[in-house]
Formats: sequence, C-alpha cells, structure tokens
Amino acid sequence: MSAWSDIEPRHAEVKKKRALEEPRWREIARLMQSDEDLSGGNRNDQRQPNGDDPFDSTPLYANDDYVGGMFSKATNPAERWFSWGVPADPELAKWKPAKDYLWNYTTLILASIDPTIDNFYLNVPGWFGDMGMFGSGFMWQEEMVGQGRIVTPNLALAGCYKDVDANGDLDTFHREFRLTGRQAKGKFGDRAPTARDDEEILFVHAVSPNPDYRPGSPFAKYMPFKSCYVSPDKTSFYTESGYGDLPVHQIEWSMRAGRVWARGPGHNALPDMSSLDEVARSTMVGIQFDAEPMWWAADEDVMTTADIVPGNVLYGDSTGGKPPAQILERSKQMALPLQLQNDLRNQVRRAFRFALSQVLANRPQMTAEEVQAFSQDELKALAPNLIRVQRGLAGFIRRRAQLLDRLGVVLRTIGPPPPELLRTPVTPTFVSPFVKAQKADTANGATSWVSTKIKLFEATQDPRYIDDIDVDGYSSVLHDALSGVPSIKLDPRQVDQIRQARAQAQQQQAVLMQQEQAAGIVADLSHAEQAKTLARGRATK
Repeated sequence: MSAWSDIEPRHAEVKKKRALEEPRWREIARLMQSDEDLSGGNRNDQRQPNGDDPFDSTPLYANDDYVGGMFSKATNPAERWFSWGVPADPELAKWKPAKDYLWNYTTLILASIDPTIDNFYLNVPGWFGDMGMFGSGFMWQEEMVGQGRIVTPNLALAGCYKDVDANGDLDTFHREFRLTGRQAKGKFGDRAPTARDDEEILFVHAVSPNPDYRPGSPFAKYMPFKSCYVSPDKTSFYTESGYGDLPVHQIEWSMRAGRVWARGPGHNALPDMSSLDEVARSTMVGIQFDAEPMWWAADEDVMTTADIVPGNVLYGDSTGGKPPAQILERSKQMALPLQLQNDLRNQVRRAFRFALSQVLANRPQMTAEEVQAFSQDELKALAPNLIRVQRGLAGFIRRRAQLLDRLGVVLRTIGPPPPELLRTPVTPTFVSPFVKAQKADTANGATSWVSTKIKLFEATQDPRYIDDIDVDGYSSVLHDALSGVPSIKLDPRQVDQIRQARAQAQQQQAVLMQQEQAAGIVADLSHAEQAKTLARGRATK
C-alpha cells in the first residue's frame, strides 16, 4: 500500500507549477483584499495578502459587479439556465415524448440545486469571485454515502493544486487542508491517524487517473480516477477509493499556451490596480497637506505640533512685521491626479467586463433598444470566456445527473426515458445569455423576413411573395427563441391530425354548401316550371 513517500514527488510537481503563479496572485490578493493565504504553504512568508490595505476600493467593487454579472447571466436561479438535450440528434430532441422527458429531466436537476436544499447557489459567488481575481475557481461535488445527499462546497484556491493532460484538460487535482485530531477522527473514523484531539495535522487529498482502471468494473479501486488521502505529518496514514469521474469542477477565464493555470480579469487589471493604488495614496497625501498644511516657525518655542489644534490661540511677537509662525504653502495641482485616478478606476471596471451600470451612469439617455443592443454586443465579446465557463458548468450538471441517477431519484421521479433516447448520448446544453442573444437575433431576422414578404404581397397582391413561407418553420424558430417550453407547442403529429380534421370539416362544409346550392337551384327551377304551368292555364281560359 502506498504512503506519503509515494505521493510526495507528484505533489511537489503540482506545487512547483502553481508556484509560478503565486507572486502575481499575492499582488492581486493584496489589492483586492482576498482572504486567500497564497504563501504557498510557507507559514514563515511575511507577504500576506492582508498585510497592507489598499487605498482604493474600486477593484473590490469591480469584482463584486463581475460576480453579480456572471451569476445573473450564467447561473440565474430565476431562469432555466441550462437544458438537457441531444446535440447529436436535434430532430430527436424535438420529438414530443423525448422533448417532454428532457424538459422534466432538466426540471429535476434544477430542483436538486434549489437554494432551500443545496448550497450550490450559495457557493457559486465565491467560485466566480476566485475566477475573477485569479483566473480559476474550484467547486467540489460528492455524494455523502449512506446519507442520501450531495455536498457542493467551494474550495479555497490556497489549498488547490492541479495538472493537465496532453489536451490541456484537468486530470490531476491535489488539495491541502488541515484538521485537528478530533476532526480527523470524525472524517476518517477508525482509519484516522493517531493524534491528540487538539493536534493540527496537514492532509493531502490526491485525485488522478487510475493506472489500474478497468472499464465497467463496479469496484472503486478499478474506477477511472484514483482517490487517496495522505499526510506529510503522519507519513504512514493512507486511505484509498475511486471516482467514476472528477468530483472537482473548475471554471477558467482565459487560458495561456504552455501554462497550467488560467488568467482572469484581475491579471489584466493588475497594472491599472497597482497604479490606482499609488495614485490614490498620493492623492490622499496631497489632500492631507491641503487640509493640514505644514507650518513655518522660527523655533520650537513659538509653536509645536501639539499647538496645531482647532480653536487654539498662539501668543508671540511679530518679527519684522511678520507673524512668528505661518503656513508653508506648497505647489498644488490636484486636478491632474484626480483625473488620473478617475481614468484608472474606469480602466479597472472595464477589465472586469460587466460595466453596463457604468455605461448607464455615463449615458442616462440611452433607450431600451440601445441598452439591449449594448448587452448583446457585450455578451458576444465575452463569448470566448463564457464558453470556458459553460464547460465547467456542464461538468457540474453532468455529474449531478449521474449522482441523481445513482441515488435512484431520476427513475422514481420522472420514470424511464423513451427507448429512442437510450440509443444516443444525452448531455447538458446551455441556454446562456450569449445563446439567447444569438436566438433573439435569429428570431428578429426571421420576423423581419416574413413581415417584408407579407408587405410585398399586400402591396402587389402577388401570391408568389408568400408561397415559400413555411409557417411551421417560422413557428419553431419563434418557440425556440422566445420560450422553449414543450407543453405549449404540440407534437407535429398532433398538428397533422388537427389539420386533417380541419380539412375534412372544411370539405364536408363545402359539400353541404354545394348540396344546398343544388337544392336551391332545383327549387328555383321547380317554382319556375309551376309559374309557367299556371300562366298557360290562365291563357287558355
């Protein structure tokens, strides 16, 4: 059985790769007042993020706006921000039984992360906050065996270490954490290392690809990912298990070629944040000199610092017609640093992208259409970053579905899927604001095209302008863009039945009308013949 000596070399590798990022992280953490301890595990490191408070809080507010923007645009609990679909077979996903099942499946997953029963939405802001500051955020998702529940804690970046495979995908994750002896006994039970209840122990949880993986095996030791707990403080301690897929979910903002760790808005804003902090410090010094100027006195007998208080009276004789003490005027140009400070603040806000509130503050006369256009353009510019975020969210939703299925919740709640869905992979698809913006553009374009064709027909009365309009196709585009709720749109087969019934009714109505017309004609002819007969009878008399 392995022990700390077997894990230590690999742990040293992942720590070395993260060490390349830590100096920059510490600068960001200080300016953004992060609580992360990014000393790299060195408790003698004096460069703690809370050592010096920044002089300007704009980066903190900007990151709060960023977190709020990401939360509302990517994981808004008031919306169905993802759906369970069949990307490999879109036509199957439109089939009514499949569509209903996928809709119910999505509803079930959304219900499982509801804030009243799960901490997902409570921990997402911290997840996004780490990504905004440092480029990456980590969230854990694991079934509590025997308890029938799923936990989703947000992981502090300070204890996270990772590596990637040849494709750049996360495949190795190590987490350092500390427990007291009492806490270790509660977590590991009889397997806990021997320690005093108040003794603090460092543990490492290592998850990596399993070299002994056997596809289809139900045993933990043969699952795709190997999981083990070790301790450098208790070198003989070791526990091992396995995972079917990675229980850690990472979101990344902007990747760099050849680097394991991502960059975030905090990296882009760091030069401006550093300059802003220095300008804010200098500005505050200048304001302090203006409010509390220096005094020029002949000697300490005339005035000391203790004498400079509001309402104080100084006594002394003038020298050569000049007061014994006077304010020492300094050259002041406060307009320039104040303007530079404001410019740097705007640059920091811009780096964190979600700046619509600032745009509205600068342009309060914007119309609703302009605001909507700005939001859509902003989302399109963020598309490369949002795709990475959605990838991390997709992993979370996919694993949540697997855990619910393993717990038997899916079968008990919505029943088995239609057989057709068993023959194709079903995966989460995201109805993100970016996707919504694209669908809205498509719907607007379709509406404009149809409206133009109808206007041409009305102007010319030429039916050729509307002969090629597919009403069903247009309805499907609008339904997909504006709602997507399957219960409000009938299955195409039901639509065909309704149309056939309507056509039969119209045909029957036409036959009845023809019969009525024929009967009317016969009656008219009969009356005419009677009239002729009566007329001939009167003529013979």
